[in-house]
Amino acid sequence: MLFVIVIVIGLPKINFSAESQNQRFSDVDDAFWAKDEVMQLVEEGIITGYPDLQFRPDASITRGQAANVLANAIKTPVLPYQPVFADVGPESVYVRGAMSAYQGQIFTGKPDGTFGTEDLLTREQMASVVVQAFHLEDTGTSVHFTDSNLISESHKESVKILKQHGISRGKADGSFDPKTPVTRGTFSVFIHRAMIQSGLLERKKQVTFNEPATTGNFETTHDTEQFIELPLTDDHKTFLRSNHHFQLLTKKTQRYESATDVMYQYNESELDSVTLTVTKRELPNGDYFVFTELRNPQALPVRVDVVQIEEGIGSTKLETFSKYPMKNKKDETFGVDLTTYPSGVLETFTKAGLSQQMIGKTYFSHELEMNYADGTSSHTRELLVEQDTYSNMLLGTTRVSIIKLDSHGHDVVDHWYLSSADKLFTTNQRRDDWMKETAFNYKKRNNWYTATGAYNKMAVTVEPMPSSENVYGRNLLLMKEDRVMLLYNETQERYYEDLLQNSFTNLQNFKGDKTYWETEVTSTYLKDLYNFTAPFVDTRFNEQIALFLYRGGMAFGHEDYNEGLRNYADLLVHQKEQGNVSAVSSDAYYIPDYFPVKQNVRTHTSMNHLLGGMNILLFAYQEFEDPIYLETAGAIEQAIQLEEKDWIRDDGDIWYKRAPDGEFVGRDYTHLTLEDLINSYENWKAIDETKSAVFESLLRSKASYMNKNHKGYTTKIKEGLKRINMSELLPAGIEHTDAL
Repeated sequence: MLFVIVIVIGLPKINFSAESQNQRFSDVDDAFWAKDEVMQLVEEGIITGYPDLQFRPDASITRGQAANVLANAIKTPVLPYQPVFADVGPESVYVRGAMSAYQGQIFTGKPDGTFGTEDLLTREQMASVVVQAFHLEDTGTSVHFTDSNLISESHKESVKILKQHGISRGKADGSFDPKTPVTRGTFSVFIHRAMIQSGLLERKKQVTFNEPATTGNFETTHDTEQFIELPLTDDHKTFLRSNHHFQLLTKKTQRYESATDVMYQYNESELDSVTLTVTKRELPNGDYFVFTELRNPQALPVRVDVVQIEEGIGSTKLETFSKYPMKNKKDETFGVDLTTYPSGVLETFTKAGLSQQMIGKTYFSHELEMNYADGTSSHTRELLVEQDTYSNMLLGTTRVSIIKLDSHGHDVVDHWYLSSADKLFTTNQRRDDWMKETAFNYKKRNNWYTATGAYNKMAVTVEPMPSSENVYGRNLLLMKEDRVMLLYNETQERYYEDLLQNSFTNLQNFKGDKTYWETEVTSTYLKDLYNFTAPFVDTRFNEQIALFLYRGGMAFGHEDYNEGLRNYADLLVHQKEQGNVSAVSSDAYYIPDYFPVKQNVRTHTSMNHLLGGMNILLFAYQEFEDPIYLETAGAIEQAIQLEEKDWIRDDGDIWYKRAPDGEFVGRDYTHLTLEDLINSYENWKAIDETKSAVFESLLRSKASYMNKNHKGYTTKIKEGLKRINMSELLPAGIEHTDAL
């Protein structure tokens, strides 16, 4: 395995005194047995730590590392490079130590012509190089170890001399343990003792450390690691740390109107199918998301950590969502949702003020795919577990943050966070309001974000379906952040602005080059009814996305804010010429809810889809003044008028759908259709008042049914009835944030 030494530069001289001081390394604390020796060698620049501010005292030291430390200890001048070792080139991190060891005959090369830079240094080899480097001689004192017979003949003399000088005292059981690799901590102690005896170092006072503050389950690692620096920002350093060797494959930049994505893709050098993708999504206001995805189709576990080193930190605090417990109940349609909410808002106090990050959780999943005979396919994920993997340690004014991505094999591991140099929420109350809302409305709030969109619990009537039923997918209705749009309009909070820009980007990314949005998940409900599979066009999804992008684009000044509106209105208009309508008369027809991409199938028409499409056509007519939009909307209105009585159930509620054969079936949504009827009445009232009567009749019937049965109302219903001067129709019951 390739091991990279990265020198931590810029550490100030450490003032060893009786007073307590802050730790410099997360794994060298006040209880560490060799802290005094390690810290003095660090102060003198003889040995260094790692980019993650660990010293790794229990990690075995290699021959290359040991040679570098010895060169620093005995202050060998920089020697010219000589091509004497096959594994040490002029740019090698070990070139100084190797040249010094070669010149001073401290290390001998291996028979194969290499220095053996990555070979672990054993305790008996260590004895020989220390004796040679510091010119230690036999004092004549008798030395005995219980395992002397295990010491190689070539090293026995050096082991004896090391014991004579008190540099090595052996193990507690009287052995020397010659074949065991020497650790960095032990090697530091041996070098320190040798330097003291040789007069190269003056012993300093004992070190006493303050206990650092930690957040989360902060753990250090003893493994030797590979580090890859990620150039995410100039404000701090970010590294990828792994127990495997990754190499950069590609770096791509993708520009959207609402964001710029910079994507770094790596693969494991010996396992090409194991990939790591880090996407930095830069937003117009300077904030940015970081999405990390580790894909591991192999059985071998792979660990990758995202490590951040930030300087000048005054204090830090993680405000967690968990202070608002979630009541996660089983749902007949969706089953149990394993996802909860993000880890929390990380608040950082510096001289510049308060900045905030939203820290997401880590999601472990299996990617599922079902292929069909016609060449189409359906894509879902099986969520294995959601974990809180963020932690940090504050070493004085330096914060070390770690996000652990531990793949167990045959899985995909996702994590996200959002970073802002400003406040994401201007007040604690608004922050807590969002946390409470997320806990209460967890089914309709995005938590599992990725660079290609949010994943949410899918209905149990989709495929492919794992046996666990923990099925998740990219739901287009939830990828658009309607509730966030409303909250942004009310508060102008930065967090909502960032979520909206992310939503715009995800929707554009998901659509690709098409002019409309297709689902990527097969509904077994629709498959059983009409024998079609994904991908297909869901009219309600496209209607809602068009409106969302229109309003959002207007709010954020997008040039193409009405493009989605026009494209979807055109798609509806073209259904008649394609024969994909259900005619009621020569000039009256319904447009189906779904348009299969591959299969030639006419599906049912539900009232909420029908009204949504009609309202889009009316909106497009007002926006673009093209009469074809008004003509198509009029054909839908005429069909509803002709079958008005058929749409109303005996109890006053609306039937859910009209089947292709003309049969009315199903129980309607609790709130959604009333919202649509209010909009339809209002839209026709503004364009052609004579066509609004049928919608007034339907909405009065629906509202009366809801009132009798205490179904409650949504904020949209309350505000809509007020706009059309029908507040007396507000149904009895509680107010809901989201429609049921």
